[in-house]
Amino acid sequence: MNQKLEIQIEPYETKSDTCVIKTNRVVAKTPEYFSTVEEASASPLGQLLVQIEGLEAVLLQDRIVTLLKPIEGPPWGPIAERASELIQTHFEGLERIQQNRSRQMNEEEKELFVEIQNLLNDEMNPMVAAHGGFIEVVDVKETDIFVHMGGGCQGCGMAAMTLRQGVETLIRQKVPRVKNIHDSTDHAAGDNPFYE
Repeated sequence: MNQKLEIQIEPYETKSDTCVIKTNRVVAKTPEYFSTVEEASASPLGQLLVQIEGLEAVLLQDRIVTLLKPIEGPPWGPIAERASELIQTHFEGLERIQQNRSRQMNEEEKELFVEIQNLLNDEMNPMVAAHGGFIEVVDVKETDIFVHMGGGCQGCGMAAMTLRQGVETLIRQKVPRVKNIHDSTDHAAGDNPFYE
């Protein structure tokens, strides 16, 4: 991801129910529509955006984010600015994760990566999504798993307990070959999303 992130808020009508934000990064490979955090449980970016006050729904497609709100709702300016900030935060987090990867995973590690991420998406993310959070696998080294806790989980006082009693317990029950589970989240980075 050497290319500098570009985010462009398209001109919008004051009395419009949509606002379009274009980026030079793919936000979703297939169209994804969310009106609640629960619906966005498998999309970290969708989870962040759908929580913006005043929005009714979010559509992610290719390199475009479309925001939807009632025509008589709050003005677009602050909503579009907040969405732009969240898009930037999301991609900066992904870049940090990529930079921390020192090597390519082998086939066994890739299989374990997918298995654990699917498990988290099915069983953990719907629960933490209720608090605006998400948990994702960022790396696998042999049978060690590295996870990132984002959104409302980053900096949350309960993050350590969620990791130990929730994530670790679930993974050890369902995928016993996993040896160690590491939290690679920088809980001190940026604004503390949990307290926003």
